[in-house]
Amino acid sequence: MWLADRLQNLVSGLGGPRDKSAGLLHVHVPRARAELEAAYRDNWLARKIVDVVPFDMLREWRAWQAAPADVAAIEAAEAGLRLRAVVMQALRLARLYGGAVILIGDGAPDPALPLDPERVGRGSLRFLHAVSRHAIRAGAVERDPLSPWFAEPAGYALPGGQAVHPSRVVRLLGAPVPEEGGGEGWGDSVLQAAFEAVDQASSAAAHIAAMLPESKQDVISVPGLSQALATEDGTRRLTERFAYAARMKGMFGMLLLEGDGASPTGERYQQKQLDFAGLPETARLFLQVAAGAADIPVTRLLGQSPAGLNATGEADARNYHDHVAARQKAELTPALARLDALLLRHALGRAAPEVWYEWRPLSQPGEREKAETGRIKAETAAILAREGLVPAAALGAGVEGWLRGADLFPGLDAALSRRPPA
Repeated sequence: MWLADRLQNLVSGLGGPRDKSAGLLHVHVPRARAELEAAYRDNWLARKIVDVVPFDMLREWRAWQAAPADVAAIEAAEAGLRLRAVVMQALRLARLYGGAVILIGDGAPDPALPLDPERVGRGSLRFLHAVSRHAIRAGAVERDPLSPWFAEPAGYALPGGQAVHPSRVVRLLGAPVPEEGGGEGWGDSVLQAAFEAVDQASSAAAHIAAMLPESKQDVISVPGLSQALATEDGTRRLTERFAYAARMKGMFGMLLLEGDGASPTGERYQQKQLDFAGLPETARLFLQVAAGAADIPVTRLLGQSPAGLNATGEADARNYHDHVAARQKAELTPALARLDALLLRHALGRAAPEVWYEWRPLSQPGEREKAETGRIKAETAAILAREGLVPAAALGAGVEGWLRGADLFPGLDAALSRRPPA
């Protein structure tokens, strides 16, 4: 019995037993680790899909908002722990394999015990290591909603059997999976859903490349060819003759044939050429599908200029930057919150709830744009001062704070810091 809950048309057969798409069924086929690694190492498109987003998420890093001395201490701690490089590697491993962790080392003799933030002081953190899901085993996922580790593995184990408490781990996932999807505490590789599109784009380019040697072929019709090839001596003589003809054509640009090229008894020469008119567009189509599967604009994935008479690529770049910024706030900031709390204690020797950071924008303004923004803000400040809408002291402090961080005039921040107090 055939049942379907969808649109049907008895005349065309749409949605009925004669519909050719009625038998389609999605079947999940997990990609093996060896296949993921081979694609990442040997296929440029797969590698870029894995690497581009982590690079863009971290390339401008973040700006801490605190006193200058505290900011310097925090940035020095990040550099000492190689935090940016470790997070970059962990994101790449998570996207390739479906999951990765950052191990937090504080020198504790037993990593199976919880890491107590109150015991972390200045210089307490020893190392941060990025480890893929294959180098650490995740335990059963905590299902108790009252547990601080709810929806995370309740514990981890290293290959040697050493248990690791989840408070010493920052977990990063690749592509999310349904709760009942059997992720075993991890996600899917980002290549899992994009593999078919990547393979089709790679195959299209390979097939076009294979056609290039056949793009122009010389065809010579030889009367009595079958009789000449029937004997060994005839085959040898024919081969030598046309090998000589090919050398003549290569050296002197001429081809000597028997006959007038028109009569049935003479040899005739033709040149066949393949038409590549629609192939570039076909290859671009497959690349666009791969870019869509990777959720990366074609201009960013391929590093090419936008096509079209009036195309600038600004809309694509803006949408992509907004997408990356949203992922920074929605995914990376919560994932790093546990580590950042320890980082502040490690750098400052105390908890610092008043210290915060913001991700720097991916699109950095040019000098002309900075100057235009400065002019608009200066005019606004002048209007506020003239109308007396804001107290002069407060407005002056606000303008000074903006000038310190605007990077409009090199040396201004240092000069303002050296001036005597009013």
